[in-house]
Amino acid sequence: MTLRDRRSFLKTGAALGTIGVSGLAGCSGVIGGETPPLTLAFTVPVENIASLFAIPEIQEQLSNLGSAYELEVQRDQSTPDSLNSMAAGNVDMALLSTVSYASAVRQEAVPGNISMIATDFWDAHPEWYGITVFSGPDSDVQEPEDLEGATIGVNATGTGVHALIVKQMQQLGLDPESDAEIVELPFPTFVSAINDGRIDCGTFPAIFAVSARGEGFTEVYSSQDTWEQAYPFAYTVASNNALDEKGDAIGAWGEDFREMVNYAYDNRDEVVSLAAEYFELPEPLVDGFFLTNNDYYRQDLTIDTDRLQFTMDQLVDLGFVEESFDVTQYATNEYIPES
Repeated sequence: MTLRDRRSFLKTGAALGTIGVSGLAGCSGVIGGETPPLTLAFTVPVENIASLFAIPEIQEQLSNLGSAYELEVQRDQSTPDSLNSMAAGNVDMALLSTVSYASAVRQEAVPGNISMIATDFWDAHPEWYGITVFSGPDSDVQEPEDLEGATIGVNATGTGVHALIVKQMQQLGLDPESDAEIVELPFPTFVSAINDGRIDCGTFPAIFAVSARGEGFTEVYSSQDTWEQAYPFAYTVASNNALDEKGDAIGAWGEDFREMVNYAYDNRDEVVSLAAEYFELPEPLVDGFFLTNNDYYRQDLTIDTDRLQFTMDQLVDLGFVEESFDVTQYATNEYIPES
């Protein structure tokens, strides 16, 4: 009996919805059995590398999935949505970014609070992609100073990409609440929204920057222009209740996470094809960024608590949280083996 035979996968058109560069809808992978169940939420397919857990062919490469734990994978519109699911007790682990993690800890948004258990990727690394604000090729918004009076697209306010706008405007002496208009739109709509004139520019994560470059869009600025060095941006967190109740299963998942990332680096072309097919994305889109210099720095899955502390302290200066906190109380490398 193969691993696939031992598992029951839910992968239908109805489950996937309309997943593509223009629509990236929800998806799920469910494994049946009597092993401990875990639920993992992510936001952006492929870009959030933990999303690869949803792909059956990649699941088959993992040592513990299906025996030490079951897994359900879901996609949410934004990290605050995932946080809300975790607070409701529907999600054990979720991809969060800088602001949503800090806000969740400070506000105790999840009963029992949360702990960071892995780093998904870093932003502003000098040799890798940094989150970038793009405008149309003929736009009047050509450089950061032009943000004054502009309409700027973000996927949601109170997120890490929103923080990038606030940080740049503060450096320019502008008021991010009154000197620009922030518009919430799904990431996949940014290109059309700019072309249609609904927004002047948008904040593009790595996967969507492929389309922006393909349209000849103008790079207004990137995170490297606002942060003096790389910082951890996206993380996998778990509710403390899940860690108490399912700690062994989450530890087994952490071993598989390391195994999966190593497999992706060793078999990049195969993984690009599998991810494009599963998430119904154009393969050139995935190939144009995944594990290239147009992707984020993501090789180190463990948590750099010193740099994480710096990032959380910065969010106080940016006005996203009122007070910082000791990250070592809400982050642990216990569940992810070192490379």
